[in-house]
Amino acid sequence: MRRLRRKHFLEPKLTHPEPQTEVLLGGLEAGRVVKLGGTVRRAAGPWTATIQALLGHLQSKGFPAPRPLGLDDQGRDTVSFLPGRASNWPWPAALLDVSGARQIGSLLKRYHCAVADFVPPSPALWRHGAQAIGAGELALHGDFGPHNLIWSQTSVVGVIDFELARPGDPSEDAGFAVIRAAQLRPDELTRPVGFKTPPDRGARLAAFAEGYGASPATLVAAALAAQAAEIERMVRLGGQGLEPWTTFQRRGLEAQARLELDWLQANAGALI
Repeated sequence: MRRLRRKHFLEPKLTHPEPQTEVLLGGLEAGRVVKLGGTVRRAAGPWTATIQALLGHLQSKGFPAPRPLGLDDQGRDTVSFLPGRASNWPWPAALLDVSGARQIGSLLKRYHCAVADFVPPSPALWRHGAQAIGAGELALHGDFGPHNLIWSQTSVVGVIDFELARPGDPSEDAGFAVIRAAQLRPDELTRPVGFKTPPDRGARLAAFAEGYGASPATLVAAALAAQAAEIERMVRLGGQGLEPWTTFQRRGLEAQARLELDWLQANAGALI
């Protein structure tokens, strides 16, 4: 009887496919920011070295922000991806709760403590141009709102998108953040984020104040100043054709900011 030979088959070579590119949604750079594996990549600019240095400083302080990874082979600004839920509309339940406002205030205070001794590269180039950090100033996040926070089921776990960082008084960050965390804005603007009825703004303001370590009155004054400054920046920098301020204006954010400022001016006394 003839012995049957075993057939030998070539085993397929194991390959490791390239990580899938995922376009990240939300924000004014939607479609231009991508997730690739465990990284986030976007177009670099003259400001990139300063922002990467800022992120490196935050890593050294143990602050929950993306880790700077330099430029990729396409010259894109690359940072690590922070897992968790982004505060896209509607907000996560933990943020809709009053305790969410307290957490935001606490995290902002932690950020300001972490960057108190940050020294940017020389010259310090930011998204709007060159500017040194002056006396009494620090490197603001520049866009510290729920839209740039990452959450777990119950708590805030990280901060992203430092591209609008700039030198300034810390009260500017606090004023910008409390408007959004406490929803110090017209009733119709509170619904898209997930409030079925207008929230208890006084309770949210008090919670943020407790977390940040400032009085509600101080924060309302900071909010008024920050909102006026935000409008001025949009007009000035947008008028110069600088991004993203031209996009802010094109998408109606200047008009919205003016409505919010009107509301703040009319309600400041009642809030405090």
